[in-house]
Amino acid sequence: MEIRKLGHACLLVEDADARILIDPGTYAAGWEELRGLTAVLITHQHADHLDPDRIDGLLSANPSAAVYADRASTELLADRGHQVTAVAAGERHQLGGVVAEVVGAEHAIIHPDIPVIPNTGYLLGERLFHPGDALTVPDRPVEILAIPIAAPWLKAAEAIDYLRAVAPRVAIPIHDAVWAKPQMLHSLLERLGPPETTFTVLDDGTPRQF
Repeated sequence: MEIRKLGHACLLVEDADARILIDPGTYAAGWEELRGLTAVLITHQHADHLDPDRIDGLLSANPSAAVYADRASTELLADRGHQVTAVAAGERHQLGGVVAEVVGAEHAIIHPDIPVIPNTGYLLGERLFHPGDALTVPDRPVEILAIPIAAPWLKAAEAIDYLRAVAPRVAIPIHDAVWAKPQMLHSLLERLGPPETTFTVLDDGTPRQF
C-alpha cells in the first residue's frame, strides 16, 4: 500500500489496482490535479475535508471514480449534480481491488451548542483506518492509523489515549493544518503512544510504501 498525504486530512491511497482519495479539503493542495482515481471518499461535510469550490473540477476530470460520502455530504454533492453513494456504519464497498469498510457515524463533539453532524470513517483493505473527525475505535486490530492530532474538538490527552486504544503498528498524523508547529504534538504522541507503534510523519506529497 502506498500512502501520500496531500495536506491536513487528505490522503491518496494506492493499493492493488485501486487509487483512492480521502477528504479533499480546503487545507490540502494538489489533489485537484489527480487523474485516474478509482474512488473518492468523504468523511464529512466540513470544508477542510470537502472543498466545494474545487471538488467539481476533480470529479469532472475523474468521471469513472465512484464517490462515497456520509449522508450530509451526499446531499451537498448531489445538489451540485454529482452521483454519490451515501454510506452507513458497517457497510463494505468494493473499490477496485480494495474493500472499504465504513466505521463510525458521528462527528466528535465540538461544543454542546454546535449540532453534531454525520461523520464516517473508512477502513481500507483491512489495513488503513481514516476516522475523519472522530475518535472511533474499530472492533478489530488496525495496522495503520491516520490519527487526528489538532482540532477544535480535540486535546492532546485525547489523541494520546486514542492512539493507545487503537494501538496500530503505524500511526500517521493528520488533521494538523490548524497548528503552525505540529512538531510538539508529534513528539508527545511518539513518546506517549504504545511502544509497538511506529509514529510516521509523512511529508506532504511524498508517497510512502507500507
